[in-house]
Amino acid sequence: MASILASGEYSERTLKLSGEVIARNAANYTAWQFRRKCIEVLHADATPEERQRAWRDELEYCGKRGLENLKNYQVWFHRRSCVSNLGDGSRELAFVEEILAEDSKNYHAWGYRQWVLARFGLWEGELDFIGRLLREDVRNNSAWNQRYFVLKATADLASPELLAAEAEFAEGHIELSPTNPSPWNYLRGLLEPVGYDAVPRVRAMCEERAAAGGAQPGSDGGRVMAMGLLVDVLLASGSREELDRSRALCKALGEMDPIRAAYWRWRGSRIGV
Repeated sequence: MASILASGEYSERTLKLSGEVIARNAANYTAWQFRRKCIEVLHADATPEERQRAWRDELEYCGKRGLENLKNYQVWFHRRSCVSNLGDGSRELAFVEEILAEDSKNYHAWGYRQWVLARFGLWEGELDFIGRLLREDVRNNSAWNQRYFVLKATADLASPELLAAEAEFAEGHIELSPTNPSPWNYLRGLLEPVGYDAVPRVRAMCEERAAAGGAQPGSDGGRVMAMGLLVDVLLASGSREELDRSRALCKALGEMDPIRAAYWRWRGSRIGV
C-alpha cells in the first residue's frame, strides 16, 4: 500500500489492490481512504450518471465487507461517504435494521442510523421503530438513547405535554422491569434540564417505590433506582430539609447498593459542599 501511495497511481488496478489489502485487514484506514480518493479521481470527468453508478457499486462492495465486519469503524465511515456522494439514504434505515436484528446494541450501527436520520430528515416512523425494539427487549439501553436523540431533534423537550407523556411512557416500562436503569436514566435526562417539578408525578412515583420496598422475594421492586432518582430530585430543590434527606438517602443506599457503596458515600459527602 505504501508504494501505491508513493506512486500516486489512481487506477482500476490500484483500486483492486486496495480491495485485496482490505480483505486481509478490514481495519486498514489508509486502504479505505485510498478507495475513496481513487473513485473520485477515476470519475472526475465522468457524467453524473457514471459517478452515481460508481458510488452505488462501491456501496455494494462496502455492504459485503460490512456484514463481515459489523463493528469496524472504517467500514461504517466508508459507507457514510458512499451514501453522502449518492445523496440518497432511503435504503439505509432498512439496512441498519437488519444489522440491529442481529445485534440490537451495535454502537456503530446506532451511530450510523443517527447520522442517516439527521442527514436525510428521515424521522417519520423512528419512534414506532424504537417502541417495537423496547417491546422486544425493555432493557435495550440503545433504544432508550435513540428515543431521546429523536425527540431532541424533532420535538420541544420543554413542552409540559411532551414531558408528561414521556414520563408516563418511562413509568410504564419501569412497571415491566423496575430494576432496569434505562427508563430511570431516561427520566433524568428529560427532567434535569427543565426541573423535576415539571412533572410532579415522577417524585410521587419515587416516593412510593422508595417506601414500598421489594414486591417479590429477591427483588427490591425498583427501590434502589427510585431512591437514587429521589436523591437528584431532592438536591434540585435546594432546601436544607431536602438536602438533609438526600444525604440520609445516600447513606441508606450505601448499605442497600453494595456494588456502588463507595459512589453513594461520595455523593453524600458532596451534598451541601
